[in-house]
Amino acid sequence: MTGPRRKSSKTQGGGGSVSESGRQDEPKDYINELSHEVLCHIFRYLPMQDIMCMECLSRKLREAVTLYLRVVKVVDLCASRWWEYMPSGFTDSSFLKLLKKMPDLEQLYGLHPRYLERRRVRGYEAFSIPGVLEALQACPNLLGVETSHLELVEAIWNYMPQVHILGKFRNRNGAFPIPPENKLTIPVAAKIQTLHLVGVNVPEIPCISMLKHLYLKWVRFTKPQPFKDFLCVSLRTFVMRNCAGPTNSLKYVPLVTGLASARNLEQLELVRVPFLGGLIQHVVEDSWRSGGFRNLHTIVFGACKNALEVDLGYLIITAARRLHEVRIQPSLTKDGVFSALKMAELEFPQFETLHLGYVDEFLLQCKMSHSELVKYGLADVIENPGIITDIGMKAVNEVFSSLKYLVIYNCPHLHNPHNWFSDHARWSRLVDLTLVRCHAIKLESFSQFIEMLPSLEFISLDQMFREPPKVSCLMTAAAKTNNLLTTQVHLIQPELQQRQQQQPPPPEQQQRQQRCPGQRPSARGERE
Repeated sequence: MTGPRRKSSKTQGGGGSVSESGRQDEPKDYINELSHEVLCHIFRYLPMQDIMCMECLSRKLREAVTLYLRVVKVVDLCASRWWEYMPSGFTDSSFLKLLKKMPDLEQLYGLHPRYLERRRVRGYEAFSIPGVLEALQACPNLLGVETSHLELVEAIWNYMPQVHILGKFRNRNGAFPIPPENKLTIPVAAKIQTLHLVGVNVPEIPCISMLKHLYLKWVRFTKPQPFKDFLCVSLRTFVMRNCAGPTNSLKYVPLVTGLASARNLEQLELVRVPFLGGLIQHVVEDSWRSGGFRNLHTIVFGACKNALEVDLGYLIITAARRLHEVRIQPSLTKDGVFSALKMAELEFPQFETLHLGYVDEFLLQCKMSHSELVKYGLADVIENPGIITDIGMKAVNEVFSSLKYLVIYNCPHLHNPHNWFSDHARWSRLVDLTLVRCHAIKLESFSQFIEMLPSLEFISLDQMFREPPKVSCLMTAAAKTNNLLTTQVHLIQPELQQRQQQQPPPPEQQQRQQRCPGQRPSARGERE
C-alpha cells in the first residue's frame, strides 16, 4: 500500500506565495496597533454612545474603554446637545453598571431621560427615579448633574443635597394652561445657579444664595405668600411672565425688596405682575445708595396694572450708566415719563433699544379670551393704547440720543415724526425702526423723518397710515436714505378692502354689463 500523496515542493512554494500576497491585500488594522493611552486620548473627543459601541469590537478596544471610564471625570450623555434626550434603552441595572465603571466621575451632563418611572415595579425592568438615584450614589466623587426632569431634580435635592445642578435647568413639558402634574418644591439653599420654569406649580421661592438666573413663565404659586422668604443675593437675571400668583398687591413687597438686595441684578422683566403701585419707588429710594438696581441693563414692564410712572422712572434714573434696553407697557408710554427724564439731565452712554407700547407675545398670540386668562389665575389686566404724543417723542429724542433700535406699538396720538427731532445730529446711529398700528402718522412727515436718519438699514411698517400711501412717494423717501438696505412695508387695511368688495358698482357700469357684447354705448355713455 502506498501512503498519502505528498505535495511537491513546487506546489508548496506556490501556495506560500499566495498566502503572503493575500495578507498584503488585507487592510492594516491601525487601531489595534495604537497604545491604550492614545486610544483614551481619542475617546475624549467622541460621544459616549460611540465609545460604548467600541467596547464590542475587539478585546483591545474593550480594555481601552474600561481604562478610559476608570479615569474619566466629566461625561456628557447627549454629546453637548442639551436640547436632545439621552440614548434610549437604559434600565436601572444597565445605568448602574455603566456608572460603576466610572469611580472618579465628578460631573454628569445630559441626564435628560425621555421618560422615568416614579417607582420601581417588581419583576419589570424599567428606568426609574430610584434606579437613577442608586446609580448616582454609586459615584463617590460626584459633584454635579445636569438634568431637565422635574421629579428627578427634586429627588436629587432631597436625597443628594451635596450635588449641584449643572447648566441651565429647564423643564421640557411646560404648557399653558399649567398641567396639574407639573410640580416642583424648591428647598432652601438648593445648589443651583440657573432655574428656568415653564408651566409648573411651585409652592414658593425660598432663599437660594447660589441662584444667579431665575426665569418664571406660566408658573402657579400654590402658597398664599410665595415670596415671604425670597432672598437671592447672587441674582443677575429675574424674569416673571404671566404667572398665576396672589392677587393681593401687598404680598409682592418681599419680592421687590429681595430683588433690591441682589446688587448684581442686570435684567429685570415683569410681565403681568400686580405689585403695589409706588412700591418700586420707595424700595429704590432706600437701596440705591447701597447699590440696589444700579447695575440693570434691561428693564421690561408689561401689563403690570398697578405700576406707576415713578416706579419706571426711578429704575431708569438709578441704572442710567449701564442701561441698554427698556420696554415699556402702553399704560406707561406717556409724555410725562420722558419729560421727567429730560429734566433729570442724565446721560445714557450705553443705551441702544427702546420699545414703546410693549405687549407680551403671549398676549398677542393667545386665542383665549380675557375672562379665560383670569380664570386660569393670571392678573386681571386690560391694556389700552399708549397716549404718547409728538411732544413726548421729542423728549425721547433728547434723552436717548444714541438709540439704535426703536419699536413703537399702537400709539395712535403720533402725527408728525419729522417734529421729533430737536437736533438733527441725534439718532444718527438709529439702524432699525419698527412702527405698528400708529394710524395717525402722516406719510409726508414720515418720509421727511427717515431722510434725517443717515444710518437707517431696516424699516418695518405694519397697519400704518389711514389711507393707502403712494408707492412712488415711499420709494422716493427710501431712495434718499443713504444706507437703507432693507425696506419692509406691511400695509394692512382690511376695512378698506371690505368696503371696496361690498360696495356695489355704479348704475352706468351695471347697464354696460347688462348690454350685449356687440351693442354700442350711447353718446351720453361715451361722454360719461
